[in-house]
Amino acid sequence: MTEIGPESEQSGNARLPALAREVGFGFLYWLAFLLVLEPDNVLRMIDAGGGPGWREEIARIAVASLLGGLASPFLIALVRNYPIEGTATWRHAAIETAAAAFISFVLIFVSCVLADWFMPSEHRPFLTALRDELISNWAPVLFSVAGFLALAHAVRFVREIQNLKLVAPPVIPAPAYLASVSVKERGRVTIIQLNDVDWIETQGNYLALHVGLAVHLLRESLARLETQLNPVEFVRVHRRLIVAKDRIREVKSAGAGDALLRLTDGTELRLSRLYRDRLGTLIA
Repeated sequence: MTEIGPESEQSGNARLPALAREVGFGFLYWLAFLLVLEPDNVLRMIDAGGGPGWREEIARIAVASLLGGLASPFLIALVRNYPIEGTATWRHAAIETAAAAFISFVLIFVSCVLADWFMPSEHRPFLTALRDELISNWAPVLFSVAGFLALAHAVRFVREIQNLKLVAPPVIPAPAYLASVSVKERGRVTIIQLNDVDWIETQGNYLALHVGLAVHLLRESLARLETQLNPVEFVRVHRRLIVAKDRIREVKSAGAGDALLRLTDGTELRLSRLYRDRLGTLIA
């Protein structure tokens, strides 16, 4: 025997309001259908005046609307489980058509049973009443069921669009590249803006940051600093050198796959063949 735990109870309790909304929505839909699409119901009420016939017609419309409302959760579940989209469109459409025809028959069958039990004026042989109702009402009821399915599909489609708008794409944070570094010089700390640096070279355990004619020594490894530099702005050209891309003025071959870089200030640096591809379109 399956045990019903707290989680399943909470799930069932959460489902009840949704089920009530579906039944209520279906009740209003079928009420509108009976009053607007079948105006003879209204005409019968008017002809009946305020007597028993009037109350009987009210009861007939209310019960028919309630029957349609009770069928609504099944129709909505049908739309939810067999959406008319994707590769299974025709198969799902056939399933929904067959289900709509069956539900229409069930609604007429149940209405005939209820009329036979509770409405003396409708008392007649059950099979005769069922046949007559199928002949006169099966097509309108099927039309109404199909309309409900179409409306449920439209609501589902609108909700999916709204959900797509509400669910924002994941924000991928941009890498945090260094904008400046701190170097100690003569007992004080100097902030060097990296966009002022022309090129960087290793000098023992230090890196020499060339800023115009000035050189600042930073205790750091070239490999580690490279990972913190914006690759759009800096490129490694040698195992000992990193250059600011916008400072490169000319590239000329030096043989054996190597090349020489001439910077805007006239400095010439060696471009190792192992790093040529990193310059991309800068090398013709």
